[in-house]
Amino acid sequence: MAERSRYNISSRRVGIEDGILKNKLAIKDQATLDDAETLLLVDTYTYFFDHLEKEGLHFNLPLLFEIHRYFLNPLYTWAGKIGWVDISKDDVLFAPVEYLERLLDEFDPVLKKHIPIPKDLKSIIAKKLAFIHNELNALHPFREGNGRTIRLFLDLIAAQVGYHPIDWKKVDHGKYIQASKLGIVHKHSAMKKIIYKGLSKV
Repeated sequence: MAERSRYNISSRRVGIEDGILKNKLAIKDQATLDDAETLLLVDTYTYFFDHLEKEGLHFNLPLLFEIHRYFLNPLYTWAGKIGWVDISKDDVLFAPVEYLERLLDEFDPVLKKHIPIPKDLKSIIAKKLAFIHNELNALHPFREGNGRTIRLFLDLIAAQVGYHPIDWKKVDHGKYIQASKLGIVHKHSAMKKIIYKGLSKV
């Protein structure tokens, strides 16, 4: 089943009906919706890894939005679009939507500077990917599916520089959440350790 990732939100205008995200297939059961998202994510991995192998990819914010659109468009009208409500999870408040577009514009050139290159050492690759993960997670550009979209984005970057997709299962989920929280306040070492452990050469 898909990883559950539901948030506290600042508005009633969030597209939720009877506790379930309103979707194009009129699914009313959370487990069924989770399963649909899982299938879509598998297909998204296949599509973009095939694209990487055959034509290559440009790692920038438009690609991140393209991944999200491909992933969730069969289910949600807002797939691939910038979020429209403030979102928080536990004690973490992500970037306010009123500033999100400007923050994304400012981050785009920063992102490009942190894309790893094949000659980078594994430790440098892990450091760069941790930074990208944490900064994108802090921005939280989408209504839903941020984590899965970001991790696929990083897996594709890892493949571009000669590594297998990051093995995210090598770390306890609680430690991943804690590392993500630290990343919100620009402490990237915990996420770097997680990514370094999950990286292996092709």
